[in-house]
Amino acid sequence: MKTFSRSFKSLACALFVGVVLSACDVLDVNNPNNLTEESIEAVAAASAVVNGAVAANATAISQFWLGYLIATDEIVWIGSRDAWGQLDQGFVSNPNNEFTDDAYKVLSQARYMADRAVGILDGHVAETPTTALKTDQARAYLHAGVIYTIIGESQDDFVISDKAEPGSAIGTPNMKNILDQAIQKLDKAVTVAQEVGNNDLLNRAQAMRARARHSRAIWDKLKPTVNTTAPLITNAQMVADANAVISRAAANFRMQYTFSSSSFSSYISSEINSRGEQQFDTTSVVSVNKAAPKTILGVKLQDPIALRADPRIVAFLTEWKAPDTIDKAGGLYAPLTITSVKHMRLIVAEDALARGDDATFTTQINAVRAMDGLPAWSGQIPALQILQHERRTALFLTGLRLLDMYRFGVRDPVWHTNADTRARPGTLLPITCIERNANPNLTPC
Repeated sequence: MKTFSRSFKSLACALFVGVVLSACDVLDVNNPNNLTEESIEAVAAASAVVNGAVAANATAISQFWLGYLIATDEIVWIGSRDAWGQLDQGFVSNPNNEFTDDAYKVLSQARYMADRAVGILDGHVAETPTTALKTDQARAYLHAGVIYTIIGESQDDFVISDKAEPGSAIGTPNMKNILDQAIQKLDKAVTVAQEVGNNDLLNRAQAMRARARHSRAIWDKLKPTVNTTAPLITNAQMVADANAVISRAAANFRMQYTFSSSSFSSYISSEINSRGEQQFDTTSVVSVNKAAPKTILGVKLQDPIALRADPRIVAFLTEWKAPDTIDKAGGLYAPLTITSVKHMRLIVAEDALARGDDATFTTQINAVRAMDGLPAWSGQIPALQILQHERRTALFLTGLRLLDMYRFGVRDPVWHTNADTRARPGTLLPITCIERNANPNLTPC
């Protein structure tokens, strides 16, 4: 695929973030510091290769999630670029939308770099199975599992290519296989993390595998048509992973991609906090200064039992905007949470509710609520309603909202009557024109 061949050298440069490198030019010049593909295959570069895959994931997710999540009731368009407005109104299937088109490129690059890192580390471990190399191998499989999960949760179709070697469209009915591959990669991450005795890595891998298994089960609720009559997920393996993380990890455990001035910024926080093209949903989540809509005045989304601003949204905004306040514009480096102990407890709670285990459901829901000082749920509202609320608030901006909206039959008030999200619920993002026009196996735009 042409996209990969044009960008490989610049991506290779990203592998060595934090390594002193006086020049890394994409031009073919006689440069003694020029980084070749063979350079990243050296054993000495093993950690840097995985770090590069992590950086590629962070970059891709921070850009890709914005276009994906603006179609939900978490983010709203307040700027001037019409293509953002198209997504906000629920028109998600346009392959020529400039923002999802550009994001598809970085998503594909992250997938390629993750698989490249896995292949390189597998080779190193086969020859020299040291603890250090196996730890890097587990990290490679973990982050490959992450990017495959994100793709499977958000794309209606996708192409897996190898640099200039074009792949074919997977096809919507087969996209569940992407989530199956994510689980397989996370299986390896879990196994190797256990072998090297790295509990932090094990927590991340098992928590991520629980998410992937949950999303794989949701996929069956959405395709070929959305099943809103039986939306709950039950899966014993998913619950085993979640319970293992709950028993082992700290209560405040979160797996995050972080950004800083010494590495790179987050696209999504730049667009919301700096450019002001988007804001957190002003219909139901936050209130803003209408004269300066980047400025948040308060939290609208209330806890249904405490009847006050939900503290999970408040905590999210204080982390996103500035320490101890939500009314600042915010910076370029807000972290993105991928999974957490709260997420694990909500997975266990949902499985329990689906099986009619009211005691476990209540225990897990109230454990999540207690972490933020909220009063216990004891039937004040229906169980399904409190589960939906807890998922909406405790998992805010973790890339899961659109799937929940579809399966629970929730509509964003700004969705157009004829939008994909209303007319064809379950619709996810397409293979966009940047791929279609470069790949001879696809019909061009």
